[in-house]
Amino acid sequence: MDTLGLDIANLFSYLAIGAIAGISAGLFGIGGGIIVVPSLILVFTALQFSSEPLTHLAVGTSLATIIVTGSASTWAHHKHQAVRWPLVLALLPGIILGAIIGAVFADNLSSDSLRQLFGLLLIILAIQLLLNLTPGRGSFDPRKGEMLAVSTVIGALSSCLGIGGGALTGPYLIFRGQALLHAVATASAVGVPIAVTGAIAFIIAGLNTTGLPPWSSGYVYWPAFATISVTTLVFAPIGASLAHKLNPKILKKAFALLLVIIGTKMLVA
Repeated sequence: MDTLGLDIANLFSYLAIGAIAGISAGLFGIGGGIIVVPSLILVFTALQFSSEPLTHLAVGTSLATIIVTGSASTWAHHKHQAVRWPLVLALLPGIILGAIIGAVFADNLSSDSLRQLFGLLLIILAIQLLLNLTPGRGSFDPRKGEMLAVSTVIGALSSCLGIGGGALTGPYLIFRGQALLHAVATASAVGVPIAVTGAIAFIIAGLNTTGLPPWSSGYVYWPAFATISVTTLVFAPIGASLAHKLNPKILKKAFALLLVIIGTKMLVA
């Protein structure tokens, strides 16, 4: 085994994960941790990393990659004036609090429990895609107390599972009166503080953990972070371009079926 995980085969594995995550994000608006976490679990298992911190390492590394990819996506949306920054600021306290809570909660779960929880999330998202369960647009903006509670839950779930939060924040903002474009853009911006807070918390939580590979800081594995981040940035625009050329309904169903397969495997493995 290459304990550094830096040989050519593993490098190509990380590049492939970044490419798939980038294309799926561009095609479906759902990518990042949804692809990165289960893929890293497979690669880390093949590398024979210690089993107990393995899922935590995948989640922490995923959050670190979202800092880069989410920032790039947010900047692109900002240039089109699509981000509702007052909403981002209103959601921020709950998001940060929730991200810390989520990381602490994840640190107290076993690797198997965390993996199974992520598998359940994939199946729920697959059902949402297959049935096209999108909330109707509301006619009023959310209230402060409600936003604090909801953003705390979103931050906790997103940090615990290593996702950017777009799959949770976007539907909520639509339900509370935001147009689809603004909801997607604002959700992207909200995902960055989730990722920053969550990644830092996962690094701190894993500092005294035994069995972690070289080139890692806590639960963040830097070789995977670097290659996945760069590749995702390259391939996300390709996915967005393909979205305008291919049948989105067929693609969403195919992607949903893939999520069901991956989610089921993570639940029963």
